[in-house]
Amino acid sequence: MCGDEKMKFKPVLLLYTLFISVVRLVIFFTSDPIMCPDTESYIELANMIAKLDFSNFDGLRTPGYPFIILLSGLNLKIVVLIQMIMGITISYLIANIIYKFTNNTMISLLASCLYSLFIPFLFFEMAILSETTAAFFIILSFALFTNINTNKNHVFLKIISVIVLSCIAGLTRPIYFVLPFLYTVYFLFALWKEKYKLPKIILYSFISLIPLAISVVSWSYVNLKYNNTFSIATGRGFAFMEMAGDYIELAPNDYPYNVIKEVYIRERDKNIREGTPHIDTIWAITDELQEKTGLNYEELSKKVKDMCIKVMLKKPDVYFRAVLRSEVNFWKTFGILIRTETGVPMPVRFINILQRSILILLQLPFLVAPLVFFITRRQTGKKISNNILLVFSLVYILVIGVSILIALVEGGEGRFAMPTFPLLIVVTFILYNSVFQGNFIPKKMN
Repeated sequence: MCGDEKMKFKPVLLLYTLFISVVRLVIFFTSDPIMCPDTESYIELANMIAKLDFSNFDGLRTPGYPFIILLSGLNLKIVVLIQMIMGITISYLIANIIYKFTNNTMISLLASCLYSLFIPFLFFEMAILSETTAAFFIILSFALFTNINTNKNHVFLKIISVIVLSCIAGLTRPIYFVLPFLYTVYFLFALWKEKYKLPKIILYSFISLIPLAISVVSWSYVNLKYNNTFSIATGRGFAFMEMAGDYIELAPNDYPYNVIKEVYIRERDKNIREGTPHIDTIWAITDELQEKTGLNYEELSKKVKDMCIKVMLKKPDVYFRAVLRSEVNFWKTFGILIRTETGVPMPVRFINILQRSILILLQLPFLVAPLVFFITRRQTGKKISNNILLVFSLVYILVIGVSILIALVEGGEGRFAMPTFPLLIVVTFILYNSVFQGNFIPKKMN
């Protein structure tokens, strides 16, 4: 990227950033924080951290997002302000990264607008949920990753910084602890490509995983101390009810399964009669189930998991349907919450649905990108920058891997796709620009 072109882009990017900041300020002063079913559990953990009293900690949440709430002084309006600053930064990084690889102002800003001005993303900036925070640290780590030049000084410091940022994303949403592992594999490849000696490659890789070990072990110890289980988060067994809840009548009738089944069926059928989603029924009745069974939170979670596995062993197609449903939900994207809010004006609902449709359509070129690349290369013999292939493959493996992992082990909702969507936008525009417009090779990562 030549200096003159970069100097022309910077003022445009700053004006764009100012514009999307004004949009968010208008929303900030005219709207209230959006409370969701998960909100209270994040606030509770933030209060526990503030008091250093974890005696009532159930282990469901990890500390990443509660620290943001704590940073705001437990003021939810300030949490929204912080999330909007994160959203502005995410939008800036999307445009900046794409421009570095494409040298195209219009493409960079258009791609960024898919995040910065789309209601589904603005919704999460207003909601007291962890998605925006996770997305922020994921793209921050990715931006630093794309700027690493293995021929320059401070390579090790940059590698550690990428790993630390991705670990914070993992402490916000534990599924993203796969990201530090993925980065480490790519760093191994990059260092090997730059002819680093094997002992140094092994040393760098080992030390780079120390932040991951500290993150996982330290919070797992908190759970061991207060919940008698050494794991990053408890309550994962309840997610199995999202898979098997429709057929829970097939569960055993002995104690405590009979109690769990009775309460669950009562609430599930009530939700069905009222026309509300019943897949999350289990999360609303955990307190009642603990009281009636005498089990603590983690013990109850394990019993729910056991009974759901028994159901799926009796009727294996239940599991396969659940996996398929989870995949469909993941790729349907998100924003459905605002569509079901009673106070949302019809024009906003319509725009939200239209924008969601655009985001869904954007996923199609992302999914088929490897096929498009191989067909184009075969027909034209054209080569694409190894650095573009490197960043695209990392994001492709991450997004596809997360969607499959979520579907296999717990079942997922559409909002689980949100934190990695900025990366999907970035690499889709970069790759297709390279395929159809030219092979621009950025200065970094050469």
